[in-house]
Amino acid sequence: MQTHPDYPQHLAELPHNFIDGVGQTGAGKVRTLRDPATSQVIVELADADRSQVAQAVSSARHALPVWSDTAPAIRARIIFRLAGLIEAKAGELASVEALNVGKPIGQAKRDVQRAADYFRFYAGCCDKLQGETIPLGPDQTALTVLEPIGVTAHILPWNYPVSTLARGAAAALAVGATMVAKPSESTPLSAIMLAQLGLEAGLPRGAFNVICGAGEIGEALASDNTVAHVTFTGSTATGRKIMQSASKPIAGTTLELGGKSPVVVLADADLDAAADGVVRGIFFNAGQVCAAGARLICARSIHDALVKKVVAKAEALTIGHPLDNPDLGPLISAQHLARVEGFVDRAKSEGLTCAVGGHRACPDGLTQGAFYAPTVFTNVPAHSEIAQQEVFGPVLITQICDTVEQALDLANGTAFGLVAGVYTADITHAMQFARKVEAGQIFINGFLQGGDTVPFGGVKESGIGREKGLAGLAAYSAAKSIIINHRDTS
Repeated sequence: MQTHPDYPQHLAELPHNFIDGVGQTGAGKVRTLRDPATSQVIVELADADRSQVAQAVSSARHALPVWSDTAPAIRARIIFRLAGLIEAKAGELASVEALNVGKPIGQAKRDVQRAADYFRFYAGCCDKLQGETIPLGPDQTALTVLEPIGVTAHILPWNYPVSTLARGAAAALAVGATMVAKPSESTPLSAIMLAQLGLEAGLPRGAFNVICGAGEIGEALASDNTVAHVTFTGSTATGRKIMQSASKPIAGTTLELGGKSPVVVLADADLDAAADGVVRGIFFNAGQVCAAGARLICARSIHDALVKKVVAKAEALTIGHPLDNPDLGPLISAQHLARVEGFVDRAKSEGLTCAVGGHRACPDGLTQGAFYAPTVFTNVPAHSEIAQQEVFGPVLITQICDTVEQALDLANGTAFGLVAGVYTADITHAMQFARKVEAGQIFINGFLQGGDTVPFGGVKESGIGREKGLAGLAAYSAAKSIIINHRDTS
């Protein structure tokens, strides 16, 4: 069954769900997880059922006063300890993440380190969550205190399970909130492992719960009357459903949704740097990234030269089993492979020009793997499906512009607004673009090169709210205002 020599061991010993500090077998559907590179079965887990969802939320509610009343400095020590435990288990966590998701082991190691970094960053915030005083005159004093919002729900994507969980969980735990995480039914393993490490680090039982399952379990969690805030990362369509579910308890929502991010390259740009950024932006994690730079918007005078560089780099990318650390691993599943292939086939049927790729890949005899070759379509009309919809695979399109204004119009010409990039030697043009482009995060001369302490989130159909950095604390805390009257009435 386990054909790769570096397969992580003991996966069959993982609990199926983690509720109130105890591993539990799910009472719902038994789900088979497969290595997307080989289609081999790696483990079977049973989903939670609705009663276990309620049990997990109840556990988090009972842990809330214990954790929120823990002194901030002690909370910080526990969360710091969790960061250290993640680093101590980094090799095992990364192997599990690579195998479960299909991403190259080098990228998985980076994700695990990011998870540790999130916990360490937010641990440092525990004793710095300060309120303020507000002047009301000589007879009154007003002050605010920041309190944990309550039980928080974290509904996770399959493409970055461990790091996406950590960035929300660390912020929630830092302010004293408790949580229930629901990882994707396709990639639950690292979330279960993180919850176990949280208990080992000293979190009280019930502060960090994990329930597994598909959409109906996420809906049950988001609509639970005890949940105060729901954080979701995933598709725009599912995000709408999450908002509807969260409206039942009137819970807050943070939504990081889809993207069709533009990378604009003007005529005066460094073409080598731009080509590197474009290739990294669309082919990292086989294009299965919400922020992927899926649209290259390029000045007409340099379009062909830049496309030539991008195609050459795409053709040089290695494809293989994620544990062998290629440039590209497989897509998450055979079903997702068929979805990506459908976008490409429809684009070809429109008569669009495919400069490279456009077909499945079969590296090293991995005939059952969900591999797709790096693909580039050139000079794609703005109205085309492949220019408007999120493919979520290693598929880049190019569009040609003649002016900065036209580049901006093209960049803003979709329903999404997550990330954007621009390459130019003219800082005036760069800043004009950054100010006017409809996106939550903009990169200048270095696409997707930034820190995880920078606030992140989208506009339009790419979501609401911000995660990462100090802004990420806002969703999990509530300001309480206290007004004291001290007029001398003697």
